[in-house]
Amino acid sequence: MDISEHSLEEVKPAPSLVSRLNNLLSSRYVVSVGAQAVVSGFHFSLNLILLRLVTPYEYGVFAYAFVLAMFASAINNALIATPLTVYTPIIEDSEEKASQESMFSTLNLLLFIALVLAGLIYSWVSNLENSTTVGVTAFVAVYAARQYSRCVGYARLRPLVPAAGDIAYVVAGVTLVVALVYNSTDSLAIGHVLMALAAANCFAMLVERLLLHGRHHQWLTIAKLGGYSEIWKQSRWALIGSLTTLFLAQAHSLIITSTHGPDAYAPLAAGFVLFGPVRIALLTWQNMVKPELAVALSDSRTAAVQSQIKRTSLLMGLAVVLLGVTLFFAWPWLNDFLYARRYADQPMAQIVGTWSVITFFAAIYNAPAAALQAMRDFRVLAMASMYGAVLSGTTVWLTLYWFKPETTLFGILAAECFMAIYLTRVMYQRLQARQ
Repeated sequence: MDISEHSLEEVKPAPSLVSRLNNLLSSRYVVSVGAQAVVSGFHFSLNLILLRLVTPYEYGVFAYAFVLAMFASAINNALIATPLTVYTPIIEDSEEKASQESMFSTLNLLLFIALVLAGLIYSWVSNLENSTTVGVTAFVAVYAARQYSRCVGYARLRPLVPAAGDIAYVVAGVTLVVALVYNSTDSLAIGHVLMALAAANCFAMLVERLLLHGRHHQWLTIAKLGGYSEIWKQSRWALIGSLTTLFLAQAHSLIITSTHGPDAYAPLAAGFVLFGPVRIALLTWQNMVKPELAVALSDSRTAAVQSQIKRTSLLMGLAVVLLGVTLFFAWPWLNDFLYARRYADQPMAQIVGTWSVITFFAAIYNAPAAALQAMRDFRVLAMASMYGAVLSGTTVWLTLYWFKPETTLFGILAAECFMAIYLTRVMYQRLQARQ
């Protein structure tokens, strides 16, 4: 069932089954989510390859690079990508809209430069291999820049553009990774894998730019940033909210890696592999729907928005429950295929089971969070995630101090449960106040 198509329209008589199926198959949302499913499949397959080819330490470094990339992407999403998707779609004047897009593009470039400089400085002071630090730096910086590039298509209500970029990313990524695996003699260098993913993202951004602007468009225009001052009043709360939201979900990775090393973090990251595609699907839906929610709310279609959020949360929750049940019955085969070789001494069943419950609560509050962002209620989101981050970080520290690393996931679970209850309640209060 399509959780987005026609969800903001006025209530009409139910179409026939054939009509509903045709709408589903032709929906641009299905195409866009399908493209993200291909990305998820690529990342999932890559993780399976690395789980079998590299040591737990190397895999821990790879997984931690994705954590850093998510933090960089969260900064981009809060300061640049989300304001782009909730402010520019409602601007009717084409010149004003182009000017604001140029401002956000300039900010994206500045953030990219800052991330590259931070990575290079760290590579000089650390004792890691140069290829690893350079790979991590390139991947993190480009990953964040791609977050903005994808959202330009969403802001213009053209989700097929980032979908095409996703397919281009997978094609380039598969080509480069296969070449690395084919040419590797002993082991696969994690730094080279991350460089390959960075290059694939660059190719995807090129495709997206060509589709949006064509070959003769002046791609980079350095714009004045004075107009950002008003947006900053809200985006600063979005930044706090994004970083604390990510911290409450990744406190275990930061704390365990910094205190016990990548080896201790690797089993938890390996257990999360099965749920990575779900997280990507949730983020994709949120990025696609925020501009439409913003337009609907500006048109005072509050009841339609409330109905969509309720239906979407139910469908997302049921989908995660179905995934959990499937993993339960397929566990003996999955354990033998994925974990028995390198993680036989780890409680992988407990780790995967806990991740299943965590993902359920994350799916429940994904839609309310999107609605609050569309309402530009970033302060409420920030305060909620701050409470959740404190709960998550404190619980992770305590469980890691007294018990084994796998118990830290209960801290993440407590924070996600809190967010699901709190944000759902606040979102309905805000929508009812608008009616």
